[in-house]
Order: sequence, then structure tokens, then C-alpha cells
Amino acid sequence: MSLRPSWSYVQARLQARHGERLAEGDWNAVESARSLDHFIDRSRATSLRRFSERLNADMSSHAIERTLRSAWRDYVAEVASWCALDWRPAMLWCAPLPDLPTLDALLRGEVPRWVQQDAGLVAFIELERHAATSKSPLNALLPGTKREPTLVARWYAHWRSLWPKGTRERRALTTLSEIVQAHVARLALAGPQETSASYRRELTRKISRMFRRHGGSPVAVFCHLALVALDLERLRGGLVRRALFAPTKEAA
Repeated sequence: MSLRPSWSYVQARLQARHGERLAEGDWNAVESARSLDHFIDRSRATSLRRFSERLNADMSSHAIERTLRSAWRDYVAEVASWCALDWRPAMLWCAPLPDLPTLDALLRGEVPRWVQQDAGLVAFIELERHAATSKSPLNALLPGTKREPTLVARWYAHWRSLWPKGTRERRALTTLSEIVQAHVARLALAGPQETSASYRRELTRKISRMFRRHGGSPVAVFCHLALVALDLERLRGGLVRRALFAPTKEAA
């Protein structure tokens, strides 16, 4: 499709980042590392370095996840800064997505000790206590009599409310969200012996097709963020498994 002038710069940046994403062979080279320190070193030799550069092998699994969530928020903010002002709020609303499972637990009254080490999660606890006077964007995630019953549904409803009025991309964005929701539902039904690899590959193919089909539009931006989130999920899995179960140093 022809690029609208306001999105041509954005599409050029997205194409460059899209081309940096690791192929399966590159992932295999990173994931062949047995120890956490080697895994981090190999990831830093790839485009994953923007997420792993602040990590080290002495970190706990909680510290690793906290650092990755922070790197994700920084990445979303960077991508949003390329885009038109009217779309930035909807793009920035993708930043808290990795926090939703923890936020859901906090709303149920579950406060593990490691939460106190994450400033963003502590702020959410305070937000819940002072919801009536808070102007935080995360206020939209709190339950209410006229709000959706689940946290994910509240996130989604607020995301849709942030789309510019009269946007032509409404149908495509709805399709994208349905693809992701179907993926999550399939994972929830997966058996204990199944892995998520095949599901992730299928989701990646579907979103990549949408990225190409809707180039030069806000839809491509959200597709890109979804693909990066999948890469970050895979990176996170490799890091946390090695932090919990693998030796710190590999034999020479």
C-alpha cells in the first residue's frame, strides 16, 4: 500500500527494527548457552542487547524480570515517540502489559515480598488505596461498578478508548487483538506436556503478515510491538530458567 506522508518515517524505522529480529538459527545460537552469564553475553551480540545490556549473572530471577519490564517500557516509549501525537497514548498504554498478571494478583490481595523492590508495583498498591484522588493512567485498571469485570478486559477497553476518533484502522486493530486473544486462550487449554514454541511460531506468522499488509499505518506499529513482546517473552524464559536451574559458569 502507499505510505501516507505522516507515517513514512515511522515505517522506515519499523522496517529497520523488523529486519533486526533474530531468525530461528540466531535464537538457537543464543539458547545453546548453558549458563546464565554465557546466555547474556550471546544475547548482547544480537539485537536483543537493548533488553539484556543492564543484566548480569548475579541477578535473581525477580531482578531479571524487573529489569526486562523496565526495558520493555523504555522500548514502547521510544517507538511511541516516532509516531503522530494522536496515536501516542494508545501506544504508551502497551507499556504496562507485562505487569498485568502481577497487578491482577495485587488486586486480589496477594503481595509477595519481591513486589516491594519494584517502584511501579508499589505505586500501583498506593494507587489502589487512593483511587478516588489519583490521576494516574493506571487508574483505568482498577475495578468499578461500570467497568469490565476482569483486569485484561479493562486494559483492552481503555486501549480502544485511546484510539483517535474516526480512525480507519479500527477493524484491523480489532483483528489484531482477536488474534492475540485466541493465542492466549489456546495456551490456557494446552496440556502439561506441550510447549509454547509452536503456538508462538504460529502467532508470529499471523502478526508478521499483518505487519506487511498494514505497512505505513498505526497497525504496523502495534504489530511490531507485539512481535517484540514475543521476542522478549522468549528471552525472559531463557534467562529465568538459567538463573534458577543452570550453573553460573560453564566449563572451559
